[in-house]
Amino acid sequence: MGQSGSRESADLRHRLRRGSLKKFIWQFRVVLVGDSAVGKTSIVLRLTEGTFCEILQKTIGVDYYIYILEAMPTVRVKLQVWDTAGEKEYRTITQSHLQTMLGGLLVFDLTRRRTLDYIRNWLNEASEALELSHRNFILVGNKSDLSAERQVPREEAELAAAEMGLRYAETSAKEDENIQDVFLILASSIAEVTEVKGGILLVKEGMEGERKREIERVE
Repeated sequence: MGQSGSRESADLRHRLRRGSLKKFIWQFRVVLVGDSAVGKTSIVLRLTEGTFCEILQKTIGVDYYIYILEAMPTVRVKLQVWDTAGEKEYRTITQSHLQTMLGGLLVFDLTRRRTLDYIRNWLNEASEALELSHRNFILVGNKSDLSAERQVPREEAELAAAEMGLRYAETSAKEDENIQDVFLILASSIAEVTEVKGGILLVKEGMEGERKREIERVE
């Protein structure tokens, strides 16, 4: 994500400083979806607990974690981050939880090309459940530290993201690369297409395919 990611993270802090979110904690429910073993749980644990484990048990159904984005001392965004199973037998459970999300990360493994090939299916399922525009998702290539085993060049992944109308970022949960930044950008993406009125997120004029969603506000 590099300098672009840093600029977008700074833009979010600036928006939160001056925008309607000031003085409140806003809770955004976001989700990570993708094939099994692409590193979704590792990304969430690195974000929320600052840890990395080489061997993790597979997620069964869904788990969720809380993370506070400290934009400023008096401005915070509370992310409820949902980690989903990648196996087919849990798809029904995953889809039922997707309906309450505001956006998320579509995660694939840079060392396994087929996990990128299946991303469009995940996007279609998530978009159908959420009824949200694609701008609320970010395509994430994980395990960027495994350069010798890499099967998907960055240029190919960026092209795939562009074809799906998504932003693209690469992360390494092991090396803690771009983990916080990608969630900052996700929160910014959600905020950019919505307005907040009376605890309800409303799509801004000109943004189609959105649904009103209640969010939590704490004064």
